[in-house]
Amino acid sequence: MSFDFQLGHACPHLTIEEEVPLGADRQELRTLQPVASSSRVRITANDDVSIPAHGLLTSALLSGSGSGPFKIVKNENTVTLSNRTQTVTVDLPTGSRVPASRVVELLNAAFANQAVDLVCANINGYIRVRDRLDQGPRSRVRVEGPAGKSLGFVHQIRARGRVVYPAWEFAERDVLNINPGLASVRTVSSRFPRFVEPVKGNPFFKVTYTTYQQHCRRCQGYGIENDYRIDVAGEPLTVINEDLLNQSVLKILSTIKGSNPFNAKYGTTLLERIGTKAVGAGASVITEDITMTLTIFQRLQTAQARYQAVSSRERLASVVSVRTFPSQFDPTVFEVEIVAANASNHPVVINTVFAAPGTAALAGSNGLSLGLQGFGLDPRTGTLPGVAPR
Repeated sequence: MSFDFQLGHACPHLTIEEEVPLGADRQELRTLQPVASSSRVRITANDDVSIPAHGLLTSALLSGSGSGPFKIVKNENTVTLSNRTQTVTVDLPTGSRVPASRVVELLNAAFANQAVDLVCANINGYIRVRDRLDQGPRSRVRVEGPAGKSLGFVHQIRARGRVVYPAWEFAERDVLNINPGLASVRTVSSRFPRFVEPVKGNPFFKVTYTTYQQHCRRCQGYGIENDYRIDVAGEPLTVINEDLLNQSVLKILSTIKGSNPFNAKYGTTLLERIGTKAVGAGASVITEDITMTLTIFQRLQTAQARYQAVSSRERLASVVSVRTFPSQFDPTVFEVEIVAANASNHPVVINTVFAAPGTAALAGSNGLSLGLQGFGLDPRTGTLPGVAPR
């Protein structure tokens, strides 16, 4: 049994870390594509921090200027610590060499006993106090009392939190005229992230987000992403059996004949036949070309079987029918339905669209999740708008 790398995937319309310049107002992040889902947006600054929608805020943090052990004298051993709404007063042990770890232990025990939202830490002998009640400008820390000076809180006895990056929301871009398919034009209003306040400094931003199919640069609006993919173990995704037959037929039909240096007969001349609107190919000509190409494909599989195991499920045994339907809206668009049978006598249905300047595979019956809307086709019926399914 042979296999091939899986090429056709349903496009997630996901853009990863698009570098977006900050607008002239220092608030707008105008992405190249409109943002579709607010729940799948991530904004990072300077390749360092992720900015949540409520903004990136710091808590008030106050550090002493002197390191322990500390000299704490009798009758001057009281320290008072507070945030915006809470206050706690602690009597520290006296002595000429009171360890910083002992001071931190006593302060944190007092915070816990009195349910005060402060926390103390020993950073290389320096006492550091952080507020846990608030974030941003509302967050405050204050150290008072005679023992505060002994702990190094002399010149700075209070601190406030700050806004590192403001909150962001979505803003509407001007209404754009877009053409999601060959048969219709409609208007949409796209959106992009915008900070609620001007950003300070000169950071650079990257935005990860999903967009709408008709705007997606990843799949060019086809809904199909034709590329290799790997699984969580780092192995490439592959297709076998009927899926392999489906993909192999699509590959030969999508290849320009003569472009393969190893096999000049591989491919079709369909794209050359429907290259202009003025001189359109007839459906019968396209059907004939596809039928001949499938005959060549069967010969290639026969030659392949001499050197490699080709399973009956992946081998094209017969072509039941080839039907071609020209679009009533555009003479350069043809929908093709191929009904075939493999060597296991299982039917295989392959749908594709041929158009100038390219082709797009459609959803078939063999598990390849391929798009429909790139050529204005209804994803439920696989036909052009207003055309009943055949």
